[in-house]
Amino acid sequence: MRYTLAVLAGTVLFTGCSSLPEVTRTAVIHEIKLEEHLMPADLTVQAGDEVRWVNHRTLPARVEIPGLQKSMLSCEREFSNVFGSTVEVAELAPSKSASLCFKKEITISYNARMGSALPGGMQIEPGTLRVVGPAK
Repeated sequence: MRYTLAVLAGTVLFTGCSSLPEVTRTAVIHEIKLEEHLMPADLTVQAGDEVRWVNHRTLPARVEIPGLQKSMLSCEREFSNVFGSTVEVAELAPSKSASLCFKKEITISYNARMGSALPGGMQIEPGTLRVVGPAK
């Protein structure tokens, strides 16, 4: 019992002297719908919130985030390759989704490239994601 208390006290002292941890997950999910247009095209979220892009179209779509790096993220789904490396593009089949959680404040501009019957076969919709610090 004394040993357990000593270990617990040491752990509390050790973690109390370190810097505060980064935000990982808040359990809040924000959905960006890929329909005729992005809905919403501009979104502001808290650090740790999950941002989910959902393809509501009948044709495939891609979400492209230039400069995306694993060090920015606390979670990701569909933004990695078979080796686990973070990639800048998520391919979304109809009715499929991809998501990210960002650790810190950042503003990101991205494009949704959506299959289209229009000439050229591709509709490009720009979007902006603003990640702000956790609520105080």
